[in-house]
Amino acid sequence: SVINSTEGVLYAEIAALSDDLTERRFALSDGTTGNVARVGYTSTSNRIVAVLYNGSNQAVMFYTSPDITQKSKIAFKYKANDFALWVDGIEVVTDTSGSTFSASTLNQLSFDGGDGSNDFYGNVQNIMVFPSALTDEELADLTGSKHTSFNSLATSLGYTIL
Repeated sequence: SVINSTEGVLYAEIAALSDDLTERRFALSDGTTGNVARVGYTSTSNRIVAVLYNGSNQAVMFYTSPDITQKSKIAFKYKANDFALWVDGIEVVTDTSGSTFSASTLNQLSFDGGDGSNDFYGNVQNIMVFPSALTDEELADLTGSKHTSFNSLATSLGYTIL
């Protein structure tokens, strides 16, 4: 009853054990591959993914992290026509088109792709599910910046300081 299927936020403070190109996920689902909101790492080096699938892909978001073996605070916001991926205090990807699920569809949190595949192996400090889509300000506060300098922030965004 804590999981809202029509909108919400899936949040985690996680780090991969290594960047070994292994797909690892955690998810909200109904136990099938047909209805799932998931976050994790892909088989591409240092890539974070967030997906909402309800019979078809409604949101697929990728972000390349400087180093997935370092802890990141990741939030995936889902709401009809309002999807966002936040990493370490920064909104890194948005999508303003797509639907979510019917009420009471999602009923479990799992440390896999939602269907028993792609088990999440990594360091987990925190996992939370919010039953409403948080505001940008709330997501920025939640994912908080771990950056102590402009150079750290710029590097996390993929910029080169000259």
